[in-house]
Order: sequence, then C-alpha cells, then structure tokens
Amino acid sequence: MPASPKDKTILVIDDEECIRDSCCQALTKAGYQVETAINGEVGLAKAREIGPDIALVDLDMPGVSGLEVMDRLSEISPETIRVVITGNTSLDLEEEVIQKRRARSYLAKPFSPGDLHLVVRKALDSMDQTK
Repeated sequence: MPASPKDKTILVIDDEECIRDSCCQALTKAGYQVETAINGEVGLAKAREIGPDIALVDLDMPGVSGLEVMDRLSEISPETIRVVITGNTSLDLEEEVIQKRRARSYLAKPFSPGDLHLVVRKALDSMDQTK
C-alpha cells in the first residue's frame, strides 16, 4: 500500500524563486513535506541533512549545475528519487538525464500543478513497487 503524502519529503532545488514557491505551494497543499534550496550547493547540503524521498532538480543553475547535483545526490542520498525540472526540452538532454544520470522523470517548464502532481505520484508509486 502506498505511503500517504504526509510521510514523504520532497526537496525542490531551483534557482528560480517562482518555481520553488509554486512547487512548494502545490505540494504542501497536497500534504507533502517540502523543503526548498536556492541552488545546487544548498540543495546538496539539505539532501545530506534530510534524505528526501524525491528531489526535483533544475538543470540550469549557477555554481553547482543540476547535472552535478544529480550525480552527487546518487552518492549522498542513493534512495532519493531524482526528477529533472528544466526549461531545456532537448531530446538528447532528456535521454542523458534519464538513462545516464538515472533520473526517474523529466518535467519541462513551464508545468502545471497537475503535471507536477502526476510526476511526483508516478515517482512515489515506482518507489513503492521496488520495496
């Protein structure tokens, strides 16, 4: 039986305040515990601290890139499901993050709260199936 949203923590790592805020609002309203990070460095520190169930990672951030965050998350929090959120809709990039970086999903910006909920639910369902 899938866990309820209140049992799941989602970390949103994005340098765009409006994206962080809208994700936080939509996911909190659905009952999830949500943490946010303004960049990759802060996101990795929070991931070490909280071990989120899901990390929503923007690829295009200053400093520590989203691709580097994806790689380092697999080391510091291997159980965390990684979902890419990005404005770059290149098929080559999508293939790289899903196949090589082992992202569970790819969500192109802009996205609706419904799209966000669907991606999160699918990621959590796949996590429950592997247990």
